[in-house]
Amino acid sequence: MPLRAWLSPVLTLAVLLLVAGAVVGSWLALAGGWGLAYVSRRLSRTETKFAALGVPGIVVGGLLVWIWGRGQGRWGAPIAPGQLGQELLAGLPGVVRVAAVVSALFLLWRMRRAAP
Repeated sequence: MPLRAWLSPVLTLAVLLLVAGAVVGSWLALAGGWGLAYVSRRLSRTETKFAALGVPGIVVGGLLVWIWGRGQGRWGAPIAPGQLGQELLAGLPGVVRVAAVVSALFLLWRMRRAAP
């Protein structure tokens, strides 16, 4: 299948913004990438919502489970009393970057499958 058959300008820009935002740590680029993914008409509403909201939600949920497990002493170094907020803030940038890359990969996969 030719490359042009499955490239969507809006989704391609969304992927580029998500990857660039993950690399340089730009929250504005990440928000723009997820925003473009959400308003895209190339994919179904369920797919766009999952790319823009579901993937980041699942990844942030993973962070919350990790923090919960550390707080309960199940894995990792235990969290000192009163340090929960600092632990969440310390993990958030990395988790958001992972969510952006996973969203970009999901969009690429769906663009490929949605080709006419």
